[in-house]
Amino acid sequence: MAKKQYQNELRTRMRTNLNEDRVQREPQSTCQQELDMVLEEISKMTSEDNRGPLENLYGLKFPNCDRHGLYNLKQCNMSTHGQRGECWCVNPLTGVQIPETPKVRGDPNCNQFQEELRVMPTTITSR
Repeated sequence: MAKKQYQNELRTRMRTNLNEDRVQREPQSTCQQELDMVLEEISKMTSEDNRGPLENLYGLKFPNCDRHGLYNLKQCNMSTHGQRGECWCVNPLTGVQIPETPKVRGDPNCNQFQEELRVMPTTITSR
């Protein structure tokens, strides 16, 4: 009886693995890939690496992605020592700072650049 149950479980696992291989995953956006790399780096940190609680996190750049995987218009560095982090406006597809925008501690008012960004494509088109 136990042998038959084991064989059934093995067949089920094999079918499940086969189905998982067939499912094609949607490619991750640049923002999601960048965030995954930061999270991977955090997962590799050990207590020996830390000079204090969360000390090494301040040096990392956490991308701010929207639910579609694009960069949010406003990106900011982490706040440190009671001061707000610097913020800037970016191209939602690339995450690159929009040249005309300042880096400021606080809100750079990225909405004023929305009109420019409307003419930019918001999704990558496939050929």
